[in-house]
Amino acid sequence: MVPSRRHKAKMPSATSVVARSYPDNIIGIDNRLPWRLRSDLRHFKETTDKHAIIMGRRTFDSLPKKPLPNRYNIVLSRDPIVETDQLRWAKDISTALLLADTFSICNMQKQFFVIGGETIYAQFINFINQVWLTEVFTGSMNGDAKFEYVFNKSEWWIRSENEFAQSEFDEFPFRLTHYIRRKEEHRTRAIEDFRYGDGVSVALLDQWLEKFGVPDAIHTFGEQLPLL
Repeated sequence: MVPSRRHKAKMPSATSVVARSYPDNIIGIDNRLPWRLRSDLRHFKETTDKHAIIMGRRTFDSLPKKPLPNRYNIVLSRDPIVETDQLRWAKDISTALLLADTFSICNMQKQFFVIGGETIYAQFINFINQVWLTEVFTGSMNGDAKFEYVFNKSEWWIRSENEFAQSEFDEFPFRLTHYIRRKEEHRTRAIEDFRYGDGVSVALLDQWLEKFGVPDAIHTFGEQLPLL
């Protein structure tokens, strides 16, 4: 590849996965999901498998198994957590994005996921290009966490929409909608952001850019990507 003279590269895309009640937009009660939907959990697992996921501390604490296996768990919180190979602490949004970008590039993933809770969804909404929205037909209910974002047709289009009936495995009927932002948010990052740490050559970034259709968006002179 012929090096470009640009000093910035396009970064992986951000996708949200949200489940809320209909019609009240509840996403949690006492830091837990107020329903049991095996089909939706299966979709969540298959969609986020082998990807970076960003969440808040309360969402992390609510997980039945933590960190979530086969995913790169990034917890955004003011208070540090004990880190492992698959669990990282981010003190702010910028750190969370850098961790997600680096993991995604090193593992040839086009996107990463934001999985809650309420405050995290609000903080990241302007970075989000796709949303997997599950609307659970519970009827009226009370809760202490909500996702009240309205998907304006001028900003979002629907790629797919599927209805699921109540069953012995799914406590309520629900609808799964895949929203796509009409005008994609293209984040870029300075190459210098990846110079620290050791292990992975910036050639990986070249490969990632080539794979996902932006081969001329970086110049390379032997910088290093952090090894995760």
